[in-house]
Amino acid sequence: MIRARAGQTLDQLEAGVPGLAATLDALSWRCTAHGGSTSTLLVELVMHDALREARNGTAPLRPTSAEPGHLLPLGRRDVGGVWALTVAGRHTLVAGCSGAGKGSVLWGLVGGLAPLVPSDTVRLWGIDLKHGVELRMGRALFATVADTGPDALAVLAALLGVAERRGQAMASRVRAHTPRPGDPLHVLVIDELADLIAYADRETRMEAARLLARLLTKGRALGVVVAAFVQDPRKDVVTMRNLFTQRVALRLLSDQETAMVLGDGATRGPCAPDLPDRSRQGLGGRRRGQRRPGPRRLLARPGDPRPRRPLPLPHLDDPRHARSAGRGRRARVVRW
Repeated sequence: MIRARAGQTLDQLEAGVPGLAATLDALSWRCTAHGGSTSTLLVELVMHDALREARNGTAPLRPTSAEPGHLLPLGRRDVGGVWALTVAGRHTLVAGCSGAGKGSVLWGLVGGLAPLVPSDTVRLWGIDLKHGVELRMGRALFATVADTGPDALAVLAALLGVAERRGQAMASRVRAHTPRPGDPLHVLVIDELADLIAYADRETRMEAARLLARLLTKGRALGVVVAAFVQDPRKDVVTMRNLFTQRVALRLLSDQETAMVLGDGATRGPCAPDLPDRSRQGLGGRRRGQRRPGPRRLLARPGDPRPRRPLPLPHLDDPRHARSAGRGRRARVVRW
């Protein structure tokens, strides 16, 4: 920890950290305001690469947290420990160029939520305009997967209807939805957001942007959240980027793209453009909220990010699970 002297600011202290890191031969560094203080800077120096070796992940067979949609284990952090992502109450944007490992994050998220699908505590919806080739590998877990423009608009309209009805029921009673069986957390997974709001025909593009913006604006507290994946995070492609409350950057093509995803100052620490090794899929950084704390460096579950075959529906003959057979079942996946 470094405490500012009279007349110094945390920005001035932070400006000297790269020199300190170089002197000590640190691989990377991160600065945060200690305990929210305006006078004390906490400096973390990473002295060895804990993310160098890839490890295979496994799909959990039971909920990973007592609160549905919280602390889904997706990978490892550069300072050790598990990287866990919460999707309940948050809209998530994951950006990375082609081959950066977005599939590892996508299937880690879906696999982490899978144990809650049979009880209808979580309901997954999918939009994949690349003919559904990605999400239909896990079709059994989704209430529906839209692979055409009209179907995608129908999914967005249906989820907006869920949000509207919940908002009316929750008004003057509670401020945030609590998932429970039969009243689930709705999670919309969009594989390649740009196909929906930037590259589709004009009518589909305009209507999808309108519906999605409304969903991002009002759905979070109502238990309707979005997890979107995109290759190109530029403003002319993702016009509603700032409506996503948490963002993950994998390997990107420039410092400017990293700043677009993680915010100003992200390129001064361990950031996505500093990951030239294309063999290390899933390596990136995450930021939630304001400028400090800085982006966290992480490694999503590596290896083949997609299930090797369509995810199965085990134990469909079990009468306890019969009612959920149409919506999807818990998946057993060896590798991600």
